[in-house]
Amino acid sequence: MKKLGRAFLALVVGLLSSLALVASASGTTASSAPEVKHIGGPITALALAGSRVAYGVHPATTKDKVAVWNVRAGRTMVVSGIHTQHDGDSSTGAGVFQLALTGTRVAWLSNAGGNSEGDDYLFTSSLTKPKEHQVTSEIRTGDGCPGRSSYQCAGQWLGGLVGSGNVLAVNRWTTDGTGAVSAGELDLLNGTKLKQVATGVNTVQAVTADDGRIAVLHSDGSVALYSAAGKPLLTVDSPPSTEAVALRGKSLLVGTKSRLLDLYDAHTGSLKRTFYARGQGRMPRNLDVQGNIAIYTTGSAGVLHAVNLATGKDRPIVERHGGIELAQIDSAGVAYVDNGFGTNYGKATLAFLPFAKVAAAVS
Repeated sequence: MKKLGRAFLALVVGLLSSLALVASASGTTASSAPEVKHIGGPITALALAGSRVAYGVHPATTKDKVAVWNVRAGRTMVVSGIHTQHDGDSSTGAGVFQLALTGTRVAWLSNAGGNSEGDDYLFTSSLTKPKEHQVTSEIRTGDGCPGRSSYQCAGQWLGGLVGSGNVLAVNRWTTDGTGAVSAGELDLLNGTKLKQVATGVNTVQAVTADDGRIAVLHSDGSVALYSAAGKPLLTVDSPPSTEAVALRGKSLLVGTKSRLLDLYDAHTGSLKRTFYARGQGRMPRNLDVQGNIAIYTTGSAGVLHAVNLATGKDRPIVERHGGIELAQIDSAGVAYVDNGFGTNYGKATLAFLPFAKVAAAVS
């Protein structure tokens, strides 16, 4: 009876929170006070480090770019150059599709493509003296192999770009004519050079990094942690339905297609607690964690939730009419993206919500 009572109470609290959120005229909770930027084009990639927000823009009619917004200083600088600008011009290219940010450097992946070819490019720039540097590129081909499509593509790929502290890491891998991965590696980005630190298909793909550790999500749903030197640290046999992974300190949080959030001890691999993602119609996405606070988006409208991992308290903190497409949390706060919808798609809103506001919502 006690378990049933707690479950019923949690359901009632969740429903009341959702009703209060919908009633908000501004589209966010009353306690929110975000800093906001309006961007001329859809934002396709996001990275956050402290109060710095890196974002990639892939407009339909203008050139791709990568910029870094220093929220605290109120300044924005473009770090990309002419090569990134032209990657999005190709017929099937995805343009900028992944970003990673550290205290001094930013790195991004961009894609160009045709009907039977996909090309990936890795770029980096200093934050103190912004200048685009192309680090490497990879190509694959095949009938019906456009852009980032994995169907019948034979050749090399770039992906799994992650960053934390002073570590920037990326995956390179090879697929055969069926799209199956036949070889892979995990590399560190040192300046404008790549250093291979681990090899094998099990190194693909990196999904997040923290404190010198890199988390890799395998195709069978298991999660492996590697050191920055490429040493295997831990493997967690999470469910095959695993779709999202977040890592910070002792917390390894796994999101599944069945809408579960499994919290593991990142040092021992033991399962500590399981939460159920709120919302409707979609598995949790944009999973991230800072301290005892995790965020995720779910539901057809892409509502942004925060959950207290110590108490289990879960609350929607942002709801935008166009939905939240990208979100990350760090020590200074949460950055999130609404790309608009319908005729307004591409009129992006990039916002930053202070961490204190997020923590207060689930305290």
